[in-house]
Amino acid sequence: MKNFLRRVVNTDFLPMNEVRKIKVVLVMTFLLIVTAATIGFAFYFDYTNAVKIAVMAVFLFGSGLIYLLIRFNRIMAAIHVTIIYTIALTMFYTQGTDSFYAYLFFYISLTVIVFYQELYIFLSYGTLVLGYGIFYIMFHEANLIAPTDILGSVYAYVVLLVLFYLIFLFQSMNNEKLYTDLNLEWVKLNQVIGSYQDFTLFHLEEIRKKSKGVPFYEDRAFRKAVDELSVFVCEQLKDRGKEITNVLDLYIYIHERGLAKIIENEELSVSTKKIANRLDKYLLNRRTDMVSILMNFFTRFRSTDGYRPNRYEYHLGRLAPSTAEQVIALAFVYRYLANEPTAFDHYGQPDKIMSHEEICQLFAAPEMDEFLSDGQIAFFKENADLFRDHLGRKG
Repeated sequence: MKNFLRRVVNTDFLPMNEVRKIKVVLVMTFLLIVTAATIGFAFYFDYTNAVKIAVMAVFLFGSGLIYLLIRFNRIMAAIHVTIIYTIALTMFYTQGTDSFYAYLFFYISLTVIVFYQELYIFLSYGTLVLGYGIFYIMFHEANLIAPTDILGSVYAYVVLLVLFYLIFLFQSMNNEKLYTDLNLEWVKLNQVIGSYQDFTLFHLEEIRKKSKGVPFYEDRAFRKAVDELSVFVCEQLKDRGKEITNVLDLYIYIHERGLAKIIENEELSVSTKKIANRLDKYLLNRRTDMVSILMNFFTRFRSTDGYRPNRYEYHLGRLAPSTAEQVIALAFVYRYLANEPTAFDHYGQPDKIMSHEEICQLFAAPEMDEFLSDGQIAFFKENADLFRDHLGRKG
């Protein structure tokens, strides 16, 4: 219980599937409490005893089904079952009595549905509950209003229910837009980080080659440490630590031969190829998930420079205050592109120097709006020949 409450408090740091799981558990607990607190009144409803017993059995089965779905991590299915359970509970009470308390169950149903914060679920199930609620109000008008109420006061019940629905509909749409924007921002940021890590890995490999060092996955001390650690961990998990050495040999072999050649090798078994495919994201000779984790972990222990407002600013128009400085910066950019290998080859390695025409195409690309202003691009186009003659590659 303590661990569950801790997870509820820290839902901002949990993946979406875990958040949904917590919501399902809370909704299931709420439904059990509501059912237990109100089930005694069901014996006074206008149902036969057989129907009452059958409904109780269905609710009991639904509770057990929700528990099993949560237990086996079928969260989306559990969400649908809890909503269907809530709607069924609402229909049971509204068909059994026509009092004001039955009318409140429509709000309970909408609250449960909106609690999940899933737009398509709210549009489907929420609209169904709203339609059924309006039908119930109009059909049971005489029992919802007092004889002394003014004519048409029943429409107040309809308006309140519709407003309740619309408010949470707009809130769900706003949340959906917010999640979409955050996801797009995360994808964009992840691509930027990925580019940085690609260049970092490339330069680390260049440094290793210049120092004539061997890749660390070929280093004997590294392989010995990984071998001993793998055996130890495997023994703690399944008491067969020696079997992991075969997987470790395959892991090193993938680095040397490449995954594609292993998959194409007809002499290897299907199970070996499956294991090799699973090991692909843990390779260390290119930017895999494992390399990204290592880099992110390493950077957490590196001190960074103090905060500067333009620390992550890349636009020349905002980095350089004067026009002269902007022209000089633009000249530096052109000279670097015209004399250093920055164009990628077929293998994704920057080993080709861009030509003048390629630089012109790059400056005219829409992506350059994040780095250059329209005035700077226009200045470059008007003076492209001067840039080529004085700053281009000689010879």
